[in-house]
Amino acid sequence: MYFVVLYVSTKTNYIMKQALLISAIFFSLGMYAQGNVLAAAEIANSEKMVSYSLNEAVVNSLNEILLGEFNDKSRKRQGLGKEAYYFENTIGEGAALKAFLFKVDRAKYNTKLHVRFYEKKEYMQDIYVDNDTILYPSYIPGNEIKTKEITVNIDPGQKGVVEVDLSEYEIIMPQNGLFVSLELVGYFDDSGKEKKGIKFKDLTRIDFHPTTKENYCGWAEVYGRKDSGFWKNCNKSIKADFKYSFKKEPSKSILVAPNFGLKVVRK
Repeated sequence: MYFVVLYVSTKTNYIMKQALLISAIFFSLGMYAQGNVLAAAEIANSEKMVSYSLNEAVVNSLNEILLGEFNDKSRKRQGLGKEAYYFENTIGEGAALKAFLFKVDRAKYNTKLHVRFYEKKEYMQDIYVDNDTILYPSYIPGNEIKTKEITVNIDPGQKGVVEVDLSEYEIIMPQNGLFVSLELVGYFDDSGKEKKGIKFKDLTRIDFHPTTKENYCGWAEVYGRKDSGFWKNCNKSIKADFKYSFKKEPSKSILVAPNFGLKVVRK
């Protein structure tokens, strides 16, 4: 703050006081208008953020719920392969799936994806380290919940939130939740012919975000056998490795999850 000292004669004192008073009034009005503009901008931004927020949130209507950790401001990203996220059923019986959301960071080629659903499977993981065996309980995708094939096409240059309509498939949320998986089918040129040998830097990437939860599972292929593989609870495995090797918890920057959201509707 700056202070200016004015030296004025007695004759001009009254005139200067009036001028200063008028200036103060206009300055106050300007600050008031600016405050209104900033307040309006904050309200607009707040309203914009209502639709997508972390954890469970009510969106659009009292009956529609957004499940998961969907965060449209996440800044991490990975090449797309076969990613699954577990959505807990916090609604109860009779909730129907309405839409699945994810966020594309970059796409250079036409990209074909499938959306699939899996039951939750409890299991005990074995890790063999030298002569020791580490056991820890976890969960991964189990039996597939069969539906009509759900295909999503990503165009070159496309980015941002993608919302896949699920209402026509009439899928009811299982009592113990379910996994939703986004799975890469392949890359294609404009004529529809599949492109092979895509470089790593040209892979279609989706957004991930930091998390502390263990709801993210990835597909691990068996080396040299593309026709086989297994689901792995990524964050649970990392936590077990850190506990065994370093005797501590991993840092928050290491644990991530895909930026997936699931809209459900109460019946």
